[in-house]
Amino acid sequence: MIRACTIMMVLSTTICSISAYAEQSAASPDVYNQCVEQTIEKLALGNINNAVVESCSNQSRAYYEKEIVKVLDQIKKQSQIDLRQERYNDIMKSQRLWKAYVDQECQNAGSYIGSPMYAFCPMQEYGKRLDQLTEYAQ
Repeated sequence: MIRACTIMMVLSTTICSISAYAEQSAASPDVYNQCVEQTIEKLALGNINNAVVESCSNQSRAYYEKEIVKVLDQIKKQSQIDLRQERYNDIMKSQRLWKAYVDQECQNAGSYIGSPMYAFCPMQEYGKRLDQLTEYAQ
């Protein structure tokens, strides 16, 4: 009974986080929710489960990682054109620090909230970072 309540609480937290994330991330496509909907439909699950959360979180994170690399390349090129290499160097320094923060924060989330957060948390953070870096590139 306690285990079932804990699982429901984790799933509720995840779903609420997904909704909040979707509202915040207007600039990034809603890759995660699209994946969840397609996976549930394809597998005729009827509802989300931890495997769907993990799979779609990993797919979405991979998408965000590729987009982050593209934006960082764009920032690098613009910094070279503007003769402002220090701007790019500063962003790359913050990128390394951000990555360490995300790794630790998401480890904490997984430990204290539950296992779906090991994949969902990084996906959320990568989406936010993509939005942030996109603003820098403009």
